[in-house]
Amino acid sequence: ILNPVYKKHFSSFDLKISTPNLKKTVIKNIKLNLMGAYNILNSVSAIALCLHIGISSKIIRNSLYKFSGIQRRLNKVLVKGNIEFFDDYAHHPTEIKSVLKSVRNTNLKRKIISVFQPHRYTRTKDLFDEFIKTLLNIENLLLLDIYPASERIIKGYEGKDLFHALKKNGSNVVFCQNHTEVIEKLENMTTGNEVIITQGAGMTSDLARKISNL
Repeated sequence: ILNPVYKKHFSSFDLKISTPNLKKTVIKNIKLNLMGAYNILNSVSAIALCLHIGISSKIIRNSLYKFSGIQRRLNKVLVKGNIEFFDDYAHHPTEIKSVLKSVRNTNLKRKIISVFQPHRYTRTKDLFDEFIKTLLNIENLLLLDIYPASERIIKGYEGKDLFHALKKNGSNVVFCQNHTEVIEKLENMTTGNEVIITQGAGMTSDLARKISNL
């Protein structure tokens, strides 16, 4: 990947690549209507496959430029004044970190608020320390209780346990029992120039439909 550029609503890069049936080649000025380094990395995998099966670089470049993304992958779901509302499926520490890094890099002077709902008790238990490390880096975090996905509660690894561990380590995280509480907190946290991101594999995407009164 050469000369990557990350802007607020798109990314661009040049690519030097070789595949088993293709000599090293350079494709210049590839543009994505998506932000974030991880989206560039995802597109590179798709480019390699397309070149391997004989699709021309011109078709690849045009197709990527026209691609508008998929639902729940950092897609903008609402704009109200200067407040932008994004939704993302990220529910693993690495995914959460990548999404927030992308948003920070393109919104340096704006307040970013993350609304996160953990998904599954087993995942929370297995990755508890990683979740703490990742969530501690979020300055404005609203934390919902775990979306169980039919799992039984595992004592010691509930949403409140994440909350207390974060508080113990200096986070200013706010725990919310439900979407109504999230909206109430957002009303007090926003001044009119924020980026709000809902993250999780549970019910956080429903907030986009409830946020119109913010």
